[in-house]
Amino acid sequence: MPDSRHFQVLVAGAGPAGLATGLHLLRKRPELRGSVVILEKSSHPRFKTCAGGLIPKTMLALESLGLALDVPAAIVMRGTARTDAGVVRIDRGEPLCTIIRRDEFDARLARAAREAGIEIIEHCRVQGVVQNQAEVRLITDIGEFNASVLVGADGSGSRVRAAVFGRSKHAIGRALMTDIPIEPRRTVEFSEQQYRFDFGCVSRGIRGYAWSFPCYVLGQPHLNVGIYDQHPRGSESPGGEQAQMVAGLARAFPELELSGLASGKLPFRAFPIRWFDASDIYASGRVILAGDAAGVDPLMGEGISCAFEHGQLAAAAILRFLDGDRSALREYDLQLHRSSLGRKLRKLAFAARRFYGPRHRLYFRLAHLSRRAQEVGIDWYNGAGHMDELSTAVLLRRWAASVLFGSPVR
Repeated sequence: MPDSRHFQVLVAGAGPAGLATGLHLLRKRPELRGSVVILEKSSHPRFKTCAGGLIPKTMLALESLGLALDVPAAIVMRGTARTDAGVVRIDRGEPLCTIIRRDEFDARLARAAREAGIEIIEHCRVQGVVQNQAEVRLITDIGEFNASVLVGADGSGSRVRAAVFGRSKHAIGRALMTDIPIEPRRTVEFSEQQYRFDFGCVSRGIRGYAWSFPCYVLGQPHLNVGIYDQHPRGSESPGGEQAQMVAGLARAFPELELSGLASGKLPFRAFPIRWFDASDIYASGRVILAGDAAGVDPLMGEGISCAFEHGQLAAAAILRFLDGDRSALREYDLQLHRSSLGRKLRKLAFAARRFYGPRHRLYFRLAHLSRRAQEVGIDWYNGAGHMDELSTAVLLRRWAASVLFGSPVR
């Protein structure tokens, strides 16, 4: 490989955000074929620590790219959420979530990107970023790449973000998860196509929740169980915050016999989650951030739908920039704050401060008061029928019409 290569667009990270950016670029401008390259530190299929939940908003994004979901998946039609105020049961008569394995899903996206004419260079680690008014140079362990625009889509621990925007860790959460082989008929996750959430850990100092999802690992039914802490602060218990999270997960699902997590007999993986913070900046010069590198949903830690939306917004901004609009990348930063996505993430950050804060019991009790409000909330969160793009005023009117006149939420 030559010491330096020049492209129109460089993307660091071949996950959903980076691949969606490339796919949208080539769909809108096929003549960029050969001028867009995505760099990946690993190779596909590669293991990705992630629960793998695709909400309806993500399914709409796949449709917009003309991509079929042709990987093994478990469909979730119902859900339960246990809180200190009781149990919420969710059934909207349609899929609430589709659970995939990220190695298979990301490899499917990578195949589509290659078929579209995008070069993916694997086993390539970012080491530094240098930019000037004319170009941006990405320094990697296999050589240097020059481009007109660089997209940092290299995850919560983004090296692009660290090199250009700094190493702030104030918005870093933490999660851990494991996969358990099960007999499908003996679990509600499979027998009733259900996912389960437990927010009981909030009262014990974990600002988040535990989950249990049905999934398939190498074609065999498993439960993916894990726990998310939006703002870990350490613990006085032996082993610190990780021990606290392991104990919280075992307490949430005692019937799953998760005691092996603490002893090491049951392996698990811990990983960081960078969540959206409205004070962050997502564009600097010729560099922009997307996906987990920019930040995911603060309340639930969901990032795949955000990644696809970032990819679409990033592609549109990049094309305008390549056409001579030098304000396009700065406006991308504004869009991530002010678009329907940015507004949604700010609302979820607001909700996280309430539901994971010192008065969490009050807010969980309020959430239990109205079944219609729960339906509006889940449809809005899932982006079903693009409901997350509606204003707060419209959502409130729909809820009021549903309560007072029995009108459908959607």
